[in-house]
Amino acid sequence: MTTVDTTMPRTDTSLSEPDLPELAFAGGLPGFPDAKRFALVEVEHSVLFVPRSLDEAGLEFVVAPPVVFFPDYVEEIDADDVEELGLETADDALLLVVLTLGDTVDQATANLQAPVVINQRTRVAAQVLLGKGEHSLRQPLRSADPAA
Repeated sequence: MTTVDTTMPRTDTSLSEPDLPELAFAGGLPGFPDAKRFALVEVEHSVLFVPRSLDEAGLEFVVAPPVVFFPDYVEEIDADDVEELGLETADDALLLVVLTLGDTVDQATANLQAPVVINQRTRVAAQVLLGKGEHSLRQPLRSADPAA
């Protein structure tokens, strides 16, 4: 198992370059097996990113580094996923949680059980299932905010 850095993306592989990084999901995404190529778009003035499909028009979702909402969230990726992603060191991995946005901030949730893991060197990515139900598929973002 490899412990993954869940902090903000490294600045030496900026995710806001004008030539948007193309992510390669070799196995596609759950429910979208033919969507294998995504451009990672940074949402201006926020901590959010939008992987936008280059294969299926209109397919996109919102992700964020978990440290923004869940500073204690630390995960290990199993050996099969490490091999599939070609991760040589923990620093290669960027972990992003998939967000579901509601009509209000109080309805927004994060999928902590199946984050997107990106090899920052090769830009190979996968949505991986962590643990055995130890994390929520719909963890409210507001519960992560001590001021809420």
